[in-house]
Amino acid sequence: MAPRRKALITILKLTDLAVVTAALVTAVAFATDGARILDWQAILEMRLSLGNVLVFAMYIVAWHFILKVRGLYKSYRLSPASRELRDIGIAVLIGAAPVALAVLLGSLSERFLVALALCIFVGLAVERRCLRAVARRVRGFGRNLLDVVIVGDETCALDAAVRLVQREGLGYRVIEIVGVGPFDSDPQTQQGVLATVEQILERQPIDEVFLAIPLDRTQPLLQPLITMCEEQGTTLRLVASLAVLDWSRAAVDSLAGQPVLTISSGPPDSLRLVVKRTIDLAISAVGLALFMPLFVFIAIAIKLDSQGPVLFAQDRVGLNRRRFKALKFRTMIQGADLMQPDLESLNEAEGPVFKIQDDPRITRLGRALRRLSLDELPQLFNVLVGDMSLVGPRPLPVRDVSRIDVRWHKRRFSVKPGITCLWQINSREPKFEEWIRSDMEYIDNWSLSLDMKILAKTLPAVISGQGAH
Repeated sequence: MAPRRKALITILKLTDLAVVTAALVTAVAFATDGARILDWQAILEMRLSLGNVLVFAMYIVAWHFILKVRGLYKSYRLSPASRELRDIGIAVLIGAAPVALAVLLGSLSERFLVALALCIFVGLAVERRCLRAVARRVRGFGRNLLDVVIVGDETCALDAAVRLVQREGLGYRVIEIVGVGPFDSDPQTQQGVLATVEQILERQPIDEVFLAIPLDRTQPLLQPLITMCEEQGTTLRLVASLAVLDWSRAAVDSLAGQPVLTISSGPPDSLRLVVKRTIDLAISAVGLALFMPLFVFIAIAIKLDSQGPVLFAQDRVGLNRRRFKALKFRTMIQGADLMQPDLESLNEAEGPVFKIQDDPRITRLGRALRRLSLDELPQLFNVLVGDMSLVGPRPLPVRDVSRIDVRWHKRRFSVKPGITCLWQINSREPKFEEWIRSDMEYIDNWSLSLDMKILAKTLPAVISGQGAH
């Protein structure tokens, strides 16, 4: 390890221990004061026995080893932020275990345990996000760079080099590219490549070696490179081109220590999806509570307007093509679904969907409910139980899904369906191709901020009633 990097790691370790120490003091303050910190001076003046000081010191040292064993001092340059947060969370669980045991034995309070775990997790997460933001800025000025060698064929190696150079915040400096060429399992060619890499590793310190080559050609070089890098203390990264991924995302998981390459077309599982689900739960629960008087009013109005049930439950197709019952206030006469085959000739929508602007099955009240999208409010129940999200592609009936004959259109089933979406706030016109393209745009560019923008624009779109059927 380069002296400069070793110094930075040392600073990170000391900062982590400072955060843990501050969390301990804060937890003591909360535990002794009950709910809030009133007098820090009184806490600082507390008498400490030698035994308490020794236990405190041993616990701080234990945290150093916990963070180290969890790999929190390895490079996260190519890892998503969620992975580091996950590692911090696991470290907190391990570090809180002896405190939890003390709570069970009656030596410490539950309040202290909760405050300690929460303070350490939040403190380490915020500290590391800030330090990594500073580190990215420093790397942009050409400091704290990792020297790398790329081994691979011309296309994959150059592509990997370009990607590393373009993302200067990662802090990689490509020292050399070792071309593999189209060898046909020729041992002499393999040995030549390995000898070149070994010479580079012996000539100067190299932090990481990237093997960028199609997956079906990695085996002859992979194991010898692993052995060589292990001997030199160099990190090896495999950039294996399994196939051309037009829309999908690839991530590496683990099965009993074996790496598993996961390819999915939807957003990857991450902390952002957890936040999205939390927002769904909070807003749907609050919305159901606030709108309950409106639900009762609409239910009475539906009963007075026409015969039939208040709610209409229809099979819709959601995430991974799983069916669920989508709830709506009934806006059509009873038995309207049985009349649809006779109305197919009046369909005004393009593609597989069915929409008629002046649908004869819609009741007088139903037309008003549809114009204001009030008929969709019961779908808050679907959001609450997890069948839907607040934002996502609109769920299609089984009839419409069975008529989708374009394969890429089915990518909409890689995310949860939603109450509102890009199409709904932009046009709501019955043009299926535009509808699908809006869904693809949402899936490819999904973020929490995009969800917030769509939610903010939904109310004006609903009030305008543009394109509502």
